[in-house]
Amino acid sequence: MSATLDPALRKSLERAVGHDEPFTDEECKNVTDLHVRHARSLYGLRKFGGLEVLTLVACDPVDLSQAAGLKMLSSLNVRDSGLRSVADIPGLPLISCYAPRNFITDITPLMGASRLSNLDLTGNPLSEHSYRELVPRLAEEGCRVLVSDELEWKLTHHLHKQGVPVSCYRKREDYRLCRPGLEITDSPEYAHPVIQRSDVTSLLSGDPHRVHIYFEDEGLVPFA
Repeated sequence: MSATLDPALRKSLERAVGHDEPFTDEECKNVTDLHVRHARSLYGLRKFGGLEVLTLVACDPVDLSQAAGLKMLSSLNVRDSGLRSVADIPGLPLISCYAPRNFITDITPLMGASRLSNLDLTGNPLSEHSYRELVPRLAEEGCRVLVSDELEWKLTHHLHKQGVPVSCYRKREDYRLCRPGLEITDSPEYAHPVIQRSDVTSLLSGDPHRVHIYFEDEGLVPFA
């Protein structure tokens, strides 16, 4: 397994098991809670069949097919990452799925996730259909769904549609910007600048590329 494990995933697994690789089958089975940061591949994850809680922070890409077979997995937390498809979620025994600040646009597959009772989709560029029609349907079916309010959702949807992978969300009363995934920053979980409501409306009506001015990173790669 060592040759193919992503270094960040390996580090997380070694921390969870308590020693460096190799791991015995019994040790793999006994890992129930795993926190992974900055992984670029989840290959090898399915060997850890005892996982109940999986947290992925600033990982990109996020291929949830690698979680197939995790029959104990009840809670998934993927934030500030490159999760684009939720197609694999109905096949997981999840009760809670927290996926703030990713690239999710279509949540149609979640209509088949009957066990899902908690869902967080804030800061995602959800399509009009997903935001206005599918989210209310999930709520009617008993799922507690968190999504962005109209204004920040509109800006996130607009920016991503224009090829600018920056999202807007609210934390308490503050509007914030973030750059999910690892495309333009190595630390998408940090440096979420606070902006004003007037900035949000200005970005909605003006040049979306102006969003750069709110980030101070010297090494920020400009959009094409």
